[in-house]
Amino acid sequence: TGTGQGGEPPEPPSSSTSASAASSSSSAPAAAQGGCELRDGVDYFGSDIKGVGADGAGECCELCKANQMCGAFTYVVSDKSCWLKLPSAVLHASQKQGVVSGVVPERRPPPPRPAPRSLADPSVLPEAIPILVIAFKRGEYLRRTLRSILSAIPAEQRERFPLIISQQGNDAGVTKAIEDFGEDVKAHLHYQFVDSGKRQKGYEAGSWLGYYKMTQHYEFAIRRAFEAGGGAYQHLIIMEDDLEVAPDFYEFFAMASKALDRDRTLYCASAWNDNGMRPLVRDVRGLRRTEVFPGLGWMLPRRVWEEIERDRSWPLAFWDEAMREPPIRKGRSCLIPEVNRAYTFGSQGNSQESGSWWRRFLEPIRLAETPVPWTRLLNATEGGKPAYDARLAGLIRAAEEHTLEQALDAVNGGDGKDEDWLIQYRSESEYVSKGGRLGLLNEYKEGKPRAGYCGVLMFWAPCGKRVLLAHADTVEWARSGGPAKECDTAARLR
Repeated sequence: TGTGQGGEPPEPPSSSTSASAASSSSSAPAAAQGGCELRDGVDYFGSDIKGVGADGAGECCELCKANQMCGAFTYVVSDKSCWLKLPSAVLHASQKQGVVSGVVPERRPPPPRPAPRSLADPSVLPEAIPILVIAFKRGEYLRRTLRSILSAIPAEQRERFPLIISQQGNDAGVTKAIEDFGEDVKAHLHYQFVDSGKRQKGYEAGSWLGYYKMTQHYEFAIRRAFEAGGGAYQHLIIMEDDLEVAPDFYEFFAMASKALDRDRTLYCASAWNDNGMRPLVRDVRGLRRTEVFPGLGWMLPRRVWEEIERDRSWPLAFWDEAMREPPIRKGRSCLIPEVNRAYTFGSQGNSQESGSWWRRFLEPIRLAETPVPWTRLLNATEGGKPAYDARLAGLIRAAEEHTLEQALDAVNGGDGKDEDWLIQYRSESEYVSKGGRLGLLNEYKEGKPRAGYCGVLMFWAPCGKRVLLAHADTVEWARSGGPAKECDTAARLR
């Protein structure tokens, strides 16, 4: 946080502490340098990350690009100070001599959304579904998340989606952010971690303490959120303070709540597809099942939470891993969209401190932009697991089989045919190898591929082909027995 010369960071210029009344619409035209768009004589007010020394706007641009939180900056010529800022700073521009501001184009905040529309079918949602946001010490992140949530929910529907924030600790920035949203926040929970000294085997070191704090905060917040409804809340949407949502986020979960009620082979729904990177997804109306809990904007039914409390299966740490394990999952699946309805902008956190994971697998996630009338598409989930398995078996049987090498050779050009492509694998190591070469998040969790179902991961190749990367046992099931019998993952993927 120093100036680059061993001293304290420079004081912000006057233009960064008070907004000018002048409009930025008449500012100097943009220029490009180092991959950033520059505007001479324009100051971006607020949203500061830190101030550093820099030898020109070009170097300031490079410093911003190297910081994953930074999307904009203001360079003060007189003292060579570079103010790295969150992307939202570009929304607060004013004219000021002696400064140059810039933006990293790929991190530019999205344009304002049109007014959100009401539910396509309001009768689908007779109950209230609270949105629980878990917060710790990232006040600016929390503001961005809350703005995104509220911009997606029409004013007349907000009573049906009461906003509950659970704050761990006493961070002043988080407290102020919550206060600033006033009556839009229906409940503000406070959690203080008390260390019992209990540890999971192999994770006794102090470096793991953050995971214990987070998991026990989740337990506290989920229990209190369900209690807040006096028993009336049957579903809970759970988010962290670094997510933005799609314009049909709330309608997706309105539909998902009904699917969860009628299909007990589902135990959660999520707005997140672990393999929802831009090159891999296309169908904004696509729905899938996955056996690997994704998290990152998800719905928990009360019935599942009551199971967890009855069975005492909530862990001391690593809550998301526990959601993937048999004591909680019990052979069930999660409902997810093909194209994500949530996006994480948080490059810093317990599990991704270096930011490398975020850059490889999270930053490229595609967030749906076109609203889908999910509440009129409930028939997409009719038939439950048997119907889904029958469709999956049909896709496998109809697909044209390729080796990985054939697919990679043809992936950019295609072959002019309409058939899906099928690529087989026979082990976790083979999946990891092939998935990596295909650009996938190629992890296995609890013996299953992330975002996969019954050993099958579906994605789109650049040439427009849908590809099914499928375990050989699942292919055998589809060709010999499916859809006469359901795909039982417990008997496969050995």
